[in-house]
Order: sequence, then C-alpha cells, then structure tokens
Amino acid sequence: MTAKTWNRTGSKVSGKKETAASGRTDHSSEEKQNKIHRPMVRNILVLGKTGTGKTSLLNYLYGFDLPTGAGLPKTGKGLHEHEITRNGVAYHVFDTWGVEADSLPEWRKEVLALVRKRNTSPHINDWFHAVYYCFSANTARIEEVEIEEIIVPLLQSGCKVIIVLTNAEDGFHKQEKMDGMQEYLCDELKKRLHYDPQLEIIRTVSVAGETLAGDAISRFGRGEALEAAQYNLTEDIKKRLPAIYKMNVRNKLDAWKERSQLLLANGKISFVLNNNSAKQLIDLINYDLLNTFGAIDADGDKLEAEANEYLLAEGSKKPLDKRWRPEFSRITYVKGYEYSKGLSVGLAIDVATSLLRSAKSIRENLSRRVVKTHAAILESMQKTR
Repeated sequence: MTAKTWNRTGSKVSGKKETAASGRTDHSSEEKQNKIHRPMVRNILVLGKTGTGKTSLLNYLYGFDLPTGAGLPKTGKGLHEHEITRNGVAYHVFDTWGVEADSLPEWRKEVLALVRKRNTSPHINDWFHAVYYCFSANTARIEEVEIEEIIVPLLQSGCKVIIVLTNAEDGFHKQEKMDGMQEYLCDELKKRLHYDPQLEIIRTVSVAGETLAGDAISRFGRGEALEAAQYNLTEDIKKRLPAIYKMNVRNKLDAWKERSQLLLANGKISFVLNNNSAKQLIDLINYDLLNTFGAIDADGDKLEAEANEYLLAEGSKKPLDKRWRPEFSRITYVKGYEYSKGLSVGLAIDVATSLLRSAKSIRENLSRRVVKTHAAILESMQKTR
C-alpha cells in the first residue's frame, strides 16, 4: 500500500493570507455589500487521543492562539464548535474530548452523525473543509480501535482524512518509529477497506524549542498540511457538485410536475372551444417549465460561485471547469407535440371536437404529456456523467 506522505521537502502553499473571495467595491445593492463583507467559512475537524497535540497543531496551521495542554475550552464531554475569525476567514473548529475507550461508543455516534450530515449538505460552507487525525510520534502508538472504530468509518462515509504525525522532530530511532507507524496504519486500512485509500500522511512539529541536548527544534509541516487540505477540498468539490446539481434538477422538476398536475386537475375547461382552454392551461405549464429551467440555472450559478471562492483560496489559480454541470434536454414537447402551439390546428376543428371531448379526457391527455415530458428530461440527465 502506498500513502501520499508530505514532508519538509514537499511543495508548499502560497504564503498569502486568506481573504474574502470578493475584493470588489461595487455598492450598487445591499446584497452585494453583504457578499463583500461576509467572511469565508472554514470548518475544521481535529481528532485524536488526549495529548497528541491537536490544539498545538491548529495554532500552528491557522495562526490561532488557543490554550494548549488541556485542549480547547469545553463544557464537558461531546463535540464542541468554536468560531475564530482571522484574516477575513471565519474558522469553525470542531474538537472533541480525547478518544478514550470508555467514551468511544458515544464519541463515534456523535462524530459520524455530524460528518455525514455536513458532508451531504448542498452548501459547501456546511462541509468539513479539513479533517485531521493526530497520532503522536513521541509515543509511536496507534491503537487498533482508532483504526477500526474511527478512521475506517470516516473513510467509508466519504470523508477525506489527513493523518498527522505530531512531535516529529528528530530523536533516537524516531524516524524509524514513524516509518513503522505509517506502514502499520496503511496495511491495516487496506486490509479493512479492501482498497488503497491513498491517505495523506504528514509529519509535523507544531512548537519550536530545544532538545535535552540543547539542539534547536524547528517547526515544519504547515505548508504540506494546508496543501493537503486544499487538495482534498478540491477533489470533494469536483465529485460532489455534479451530484448536488442533479439532485436540484430532480427536485425542481418534481415540483414543476406536481404544480402542473394540480393546475390540470383544477383549471377551468369550457365546454365550447375546449381546445382553447386546454391551450391556455398548457401554455401556463410551459411558462412554468421555462421558469423552472431559469431557477435551475440560477442555483447552478450560485453553487459555482461558492465553489470558486474555495477553489481560488490558498493561492490556487484553477476555478471550476465550466463543463461541471450535467447536461439534460430542456424540452417543452414530447414526440413532436409542442405545448405552445396548443391542441388544435384551427377554429373549425375546435368547434367540432368540443362536442366529442370531455373535460376529463382533456385533463388526462395533458396530464400524460406532462408526465412524459418530466420523464424524458430526467432520463436525458441520467445519460450524462
């Protein structure tokens, strides 16, 4: 099994400070002003046993000044959220009490539920944008329960986990111990998952100092950790956005079909010239469908703008590929029947057929056409990747 390991020789992210994505000064509307001043949200989940250096890692990576030793301020057991605004970014840090055997069942249930809820949200600012699991190189210990009960379920839920080996400064046989930790973790994950998850495994030193021998200990690993988090988020965006878009298309088309069925069930159809009445109903349905397409496009534009805000952060220069939206047939007719032309070809036919056709048969006919149109659009979308 291979693992993507980031070390001091790895590439580094830009040293530019994170800022809000929009730097424009267009004050033409209150909405634009709110967008300009709204800070970008970064949701961070940090996990690991007590004493593995979770808080020190956060201070080092994101420039926080959180108290270390006892972890983030807590009111007791559970998953706790702390908001820290820095350089125009609203960091939402999620921390738990230490992963210990007696609290593991409760911990596992709460954490996995939150991860699944957030990472399936249609809004990117709800997702976890970075998930770190810390092991200390000082103890060089990885417990089987951490792999089986925490890391594996997180990976199976689609969460990208960055493994951080903290306290990775040089020491007696320390590099060999970390190599062993990494090899053991990779082998165990591959055995349980039945595939190679290609985890990012990063060695860091979060606090500068001196060894007992008086040698300097320098911090390292920040650039690699941030780059790994940005890479994971980029991959999540590319994978999840088309699925979110498709779901939105389905929901909006389902709503359109439901509104159309209600209109056909309750709309007025006159006895004389009933084809004209049918044409008026179908024109309303067609107009509603065109508005539905417009709403789908507007939602797609909003989702794309939000995605680019995150993709262009941290010095990245690649916005979302414009081909990310799955295509579908924007049809208002089925098998050549165009709603906008109505059912009749002339007044004479209207008068003749009105004596033979009931309002019930007209409603059933139009209802079938709505159902066919709805099905045809969704079927066309299923054919796209």
